[in-house]
This record gives sequence, structure tokens and C-alpha cells, in this order.
Amino acid sequence: MWRTMTTLVAHPWAYPAFSVVHLIGLGALFGGLLVFELRTLGLRRELDPSSLARLAIPAALAGFALCAVSGAAMFAIQPQELWVNPALRIKVALIALAGLNAAWFHWRGGVRAQDRLGRWQCLLSLGIWVAVIICGRWIAFV
Repeated sequence: MWRTMTTLVAHPWAYPAFSVVHLIGLGALFGGLLVFELRTLGLRRELDPSSLARLAIPAALAGFALCAVSGAAMFAIQPQELWVNPALRIKVALIALAGLNAAWFHWRGGVRAQDRLGRWQCLLSLGIWVAVIICGRWIAFV
């Protein structure tokens, strides 16, 4: 298995391919969250939050899985160069914070948490994920 990983990592198309998968995952992750959280924030009240969540949340989770796998692979390709980059470390911390916020939101009732605190958590989530995206882009430039 390690030989296969070493061969894959050494391939000149490996990093660009994982980057594309990462962007696809990011689109699914952020898109799913954006749709669900905009509904929680009060837009399109005619849409049933439970039905919307059954569509948007699995897409967001699948996107997160793609991002996690492709991100880990890109990190494995050049760990020494990436770990010293402050944008990557901030990105990882923000992802952990987003996970804690999501766990708290779902612990509070998830789809049923359509109260003021739930709306603030959705705003926080959107803000964190925008910051994650910004940090991801900055990794190449910092």
C-alpha cells in the first residue's frame, strides 16, 4: 500500500487532481450548508426545513468527506512545506471550530433548532466556512 501511495504522490498530476477533487467537495459542502442555513435564517419559509435538510445535509457531508480525503492526500504530498504555513494551521483550527459548532447545533435539535440561537449558529457556520475557504486560497500565497 505504501508503495502505491509513494507512486501516486510522485506523479506530477497527483496534486492538481486532488485539488480538483477538493474543489468539488468544497462546492458540495458549502453549497449544501448555504442552502440549509439560509432556510434556517428565514429565507424561503415555504420550504420544509426537514425535507431540505434530507437533501442538503447529506450533500454537505459527502462534500466534507471528499475535502477531508483530498486534503489529507495533498498534505501527504508535501507535509513539511504545508505544516509551516500559518494559513493551513488556521484553516485546520477553523474546521475543528466548524465541527464543534455543527455538533452543538445538532445536539440542540438540528432542524428543529429554528430559534434565535440556531440562527446565530448558522451565521457563525457560514462565517467560519468562508474563512476556511479564504485560508485555503491563502495557503498558496503565504
